[in-house]
Amino acid sequence: MRWILNIATSYLRYLVMMVVVFFLTPFIVGKIGIDQFGLWSLIFSVVALFGLMDLGFATAANKYMGEFHGSGDHAGRNQVLATLLAIYVGLGLVCIAVVAVVSARAGVWFDLDPEMRRWFQLALWLLGGVVATNLPMNLFRAVLNGIGRMSLVNGIDLVMQLLNAGLVVTLLNLGYGIRGLIFATTLTMLLGPIIAMLLAFRLTPALSVSPRLASTERVRELLGFSFYFFIANIAVLIILRIDPVVIKAFLPLSAVGVYAIGAKVAEYTYYLNKQFSNALMPLVAQSRGGGDDATIDRVLLDGTRFGLSIALPFVALLFFYAEDIILLWMGPDFAGAVPVLRLLLGAILSTAVQLNAANVLAMNGQHRFIAFAMGGSAALNLVLSIILIQIWGLNGVALATLLAAFSVELMVIVPRACRARGITPWHFFRHALWPTLPPLLPALAVAWGLGQLHASGAGFLWIILEGGTAALVYFAAFYALALTPAERAFIAAKLSHEAGQP
Repeated sequence: MRWILNIATSYLRYLVMMVVVFFLTPFIVGKIGIDQFGLWSLIFSVVALFGLMDLGFATAANKYMGEFHGSGDHAGRNQVLATLLAIYVGLGLVCIAVVAVVSARAGVWFDLDPEMRRWFQLALWLLGGVVATNLPMNLFRAVLNGIGRMSLVNGIDLVMQLLNAGLVVTLLNLGYGIRGLIFATTLTMLLGPIIAMLLAFRLTPALSVSPRLASTERVRELLGFSFYFFIANIAVLIILRIDPVVIKAFLPLSAVGVYAIGAKVAEYTYYLNKQFSNALMPLVAQSRGGGDDATIDRVLLDGTRFGLSIALPFVALLFFYAEDIILLWMGPDFAGAVPVLRLLLGAILSTAVQLNAANVLAMNGQHRFIAFAMGGSAALNLVLSIILIQIWGLNGVALATLLAAFSVELMVIVPRACRARGITPWHFFRHALWPTLPPLLPALAVAWGLGQLHASGAGFLWIILEGGTAALVYFAAFYALALTPAERAFIAAKLSHEAGQP
């Protein structure tokens, strides 16, 4: 039951975050203007690159915490934690040095005017310093994930997101401008990891991070695993964050702002879809620690099927309503974000198919392959972005992301995972992908039919009602067509049990 709670709270967190972003983004643009909004998007892209100082150890922490919890090896867990803490303190100091260098030169690199450069440097110092501080602090999130308490981590993130939104609205209304965004984000980024640390010590049996437990042998072991996830993390950051940097090299800040709107919707869609596979990652690690191969195979097949049953209708309906959503949300000045969003949604769908496959490979000793595959995808994305932006502008950058995701993540990673588990690609398609497709036809038919009942330019209420109805049709068809009799009986029994509770 805890896994269901973890998955449910993961989705709740991102749904609430998407609602907050939906209302907050036009408010921010109205208060600071499209150029400063483009600057804020550029700041976030650069700050995200400081996260590379993690060197992939965060993924190693999640893997080892899950495996040690599954095997009950508290001593091994504490030794790894103490070793990682020592490593992260050193990396945090290096990160501060990198922040100093970048903050001194980045304003010149991006050809910003003096005022923009001043805010850019302030943001890099504050937010970069928080990233350095959080390198060791985020270890305790991995501890909570490893003991199956991801729901608590989700709750912390949700509260911080709401607190950030409240602070942003207050500070912008008080006239603080982009300073308000910087200060609100700095505070909430610091507070969340502190709460996670306190909960980890309270809830984890025999938890200790004493420096005396640090081990040089563990350093070599961790480096052997984390180095490849460092490559993968570089790849993910290039895929998610490098586009504004490329765009600013060829186009003005206003173009960065327009692209950021489509990219923001696509990014939140990606993270929303990723919650299902994230919640299953500790299960894969624990299953490997316990030698449970059957569960790992179920994660690859059934996990992908159920994950896509959420991702596919969401992505398809966003694609269908993209123009209405963007124009109603941000206005005609952001019409250029519509094709950007649709192209990026194609990339998100390709990525959604491989999420569980990548986790199965990574948690079972094939992290090197995942690292180099993701690195190849990112390199292809970057090269194509530089080429295609000069031909098709913003749409070329989004198309580069789609082509890279489809050709590498979907066509390379998934077949490799199938081979690793002794599953044919046809078996994967028939059991994990195909069942999710037929329910999409009645859902889109309902969305189209309802759209004919009112004049064009209807408001968000109509879109929510139409999209919600179409989504319900999808889930009903999925329940009828894509679930096995045993799965339907299990769900019916669970619902009956919950209904019978006092």
